[in-house]
Amino acid sequence: MSTRRPIWIAALYSLVLLTCSISVAKADRRVALVVGNSNYSNASLFLANPKNDATDVAAALRGVGFEVLQAIDANKRDLDLNMAKFARLAIDADAALFYYAGHAVQYQGRNYLMPTDAEVEDEISFRYQMTPLDDVRAALDRGDGVKIVILDACRNNPVVNALRRKKKSGDSRAVDAVRGGLAKIDKAQGMVVAYSTAADEVAADGDGRNSPFTSAFLKRLKEPGLEIEQLFRRVAADVNAQTGGRQRPETYVSLLSNYYLNQTDRIAFDKIKDSPDPAVLQDFIAKFSTSSYVPEAQNRIQRIEAAIRERQNQEARQREAARLAEEQRKAEREAALRKLAEQEEALRKQETLRAQAAAEKVRKEREAAQAQEEQRLRLVAEKERKEREAAKAQEEQRVKLAAERERKLREEAAQLLAEQARTKIAAIDRKEPTSPSLAGISTDIRTLPPPTEAAPSFADPCDRDGAMLAQLRSNPSLEAVTELERSLSCEKLRAQILRLRESLSAVANVAPAIAAQSKPIVEKTAPPPAVVIAPPPPAAPKQEAAPKPPEPPKVAVATVAPAPECKKDEARLAKIRANPSHADLAALERDLGCERLRPQIVRLRESLPKESAKEATKPDEPAVAANPPTLQSAQSAPSGAKPAQPAPIVQVRSCDEERATLAKLRASQSREDVVRFERELACEQLRPQVIRLRESLSGG
Repeated sequence: MSTRRPIWIAALYSLVLLTCSISVAKADRRVALVVGNSNYSNASLFLANPKNDATDVAAALRGVGFEVLQAIDANKRDLDLNMAKFARLAIDADAALFYYAGHAVQYQGRNYLMPTDAEVEDEISFRYQMTPLDDVRAALDRGDGVKIVILDACRNNPVVNALRRKKKSGDSRAVDAVRGGLAKIDKAQGMVVAYSTAADEVAADGDGRNSPFTSAFLKRLKEPGLEIEQLFRRVAADVNAQTGGRQRPETYVSLLSNYYLNQTDRIAFDKIKDSPDPAVLQDFIAKFSTSSYVPEAQNRIQRIEAAIRERQNQEARQREAARLAEEQRKAEREAALRKLAEQEEALRKQETLRAQAAAEKVRKEREAAQAQEEQRLRLVAEKERKEREAAKAQEEQRVKLAAERERKLREEAAQLLAEQARTKIAAIDRKEPTSPSLAGISTDIRTLPPPTEAAPSFADPCDRDGAMLAQLRSNPSLEAVTELERSLSCEKLRAQILRLRESLSAVANVAPAIAAQSKPIVEKTAPPPAVVIAPPPPAAPKQEAAPKPPEPPKVAVATVAPAPECKKDEARLAKIRANPSHADLAALERDLGCERLRPQIVRLRESLPKESAKEATKPDEPAVAANPPTLQSAQSAPSGAKPAQPAPIVQVRSCDEERATLAKLRASQSREDVVRFERELACEQLRPQVIRLRESLSGG
């Protein structure tokens, strides 16, 4: 029984110590609402420092353990929302602090805080535009802990002066009770109220980052261990000295016990009070010289130092005895160690020599490897530089060639238009009687009506758009192609229409310039007969293209005659444009003598539909059957000469088979099949068509 009692006593003592340490270690829950209003909607109310004051105070309060709600430039709604949050947090808090920097006024003995959107016109505005300080006190009263209100307000407020001027002019009845300073808050138990200046007086905004009051408050808040009343007394002294007595802060304290805003000294002392190291306690005294725990720390240091001196004396005696024994053993070991040292020295010299040789070898190998790596990097850098220069040169060459091709295309389009106009004029001179007047005759070379005027109704939009596209190929008109592209319903035909429009755009761009230089030829006989143009090939198996209306006479233009080979090739290209055919186009491209027409032939070949590709693959029909002569082509040929017959088409069988496969791919509209066909393509003359088909199916 006697042995169990000390065990129970020790256990109970340990439990008491643990409970005390837990209660001390548990920190108080402290909350704060910090508001700083600088930028008011009324520009005359602007203050420079409140937002800085609120930001710095919020950071300082967080540093001493407060949970802070911060509101900068808060309007009435924001201020009310933050007040509601603060009231909820203050319910079970050990301390609740409210800090405000900005404009505030006193009216009829009550204090009002001014939100940034407040528009004070008269005394009625105080009730609805301002925030009563009583609301702050109501939020603080919800908690049972310490309540702290810090008001760095009452700064120079133009609103008060404006209301007083209204009073003098008779515009307001009750503004006598409006004051620039704040009134004292009624006494309440457990509350601390700090004013930046005395009651009914105005505080300074300050020239630096913070106001004089907030600057002094931040300075003293950094000093741990200051009781709150002592802290604000020091703040008042600092502000009075800084302003030369012009601003005198006041503090109202109604607490039953001491309270410390900065409790970092208590927390720090709880961690080190049982430390056996006096240096730690000395550091605490140096850091927290004003703390109430300094005497206890000093007593603890004295006890530790006394114990240390006693321990040092005992250790000194032990060391002396050990020293004597060690000297005796040392004398015995020295003789044996001397010989062993000599042996080790010899071995160490040998090991040093081997290590130096190995290090030298490694150094040389590293230098050689580094030289090789540097050489390799130089070669790689040189190669990359040359590749970049070559790529840059290729890009410049490509841009130059593209610009040259564009310029040639425009020149060829202008020459082609001039040649067509000249050919038509020559045909009119030979075949058509003249009329007394040409007034009212259109000078526009694009006289074909839009294809939608003669197109029959179709159940399928693709059939309808295909028929219109075939009609436009037989009689190209840039305006009609643009209108068809705008109203297109079948998206799979958009790529073909785009290529046709691009092939016509160069000609259409130079038409106004040529028409401006042209001279009309006045005919003296009856109007010319109607021009009959063969209908285009059908766009769908069940539909036929509508007949074209008669073409009105054109106005001639004067131009320079092109070379003979270009004249012949242009006549063949005009026939193919009227009745597109892959076979005729391939024959023209193979026999072409005028190279400036080649871009137009490539554009026309890329714009041909799948029906033309099928037509070119029929073995039992000659190439000229799909291209009947028109009036225009007959007029462009010289008199007495036989119409030009296209050269026979010599096609490799593989190209014919791949052309038929390409026609099937146009009907199937499968991008995967087109990609596979492009990869296996052997006939290179079909590759541009395959690429265009793949791009039209790529989804953008």
